[in-house]
Amino acid sequence: MDQETTEVQTEEPEKRLSELEQENERLKKENELLKEYRASLPLKERLYDRIPLTVKQMDWIILALLALLTGVVLLGLLDR
Repeated sequence: MDQETTEVQTEEPEKRLSELEQENERLKKENELLKEYRASLPLKERLYDRIPLTVKQMDWIILALLALLTGVVLLGLLDR
């Protein structure tokens, strides 16, 4: 009986190792697909992925910066 338990104990790590290798291969394929998907995104979407803000927050920030730029240009024209 002691021999049977040692055989089961040696089979279990080998089985777990095989399962882990399969999971690793699946994750590698998924990672490659994700890289291809991210590369296909428009520039705006890729930029938003790098910044930890929501799209709505980024749009508001961009709008505020454009308004500030417009204000600076108008003040420059009025100062002439």
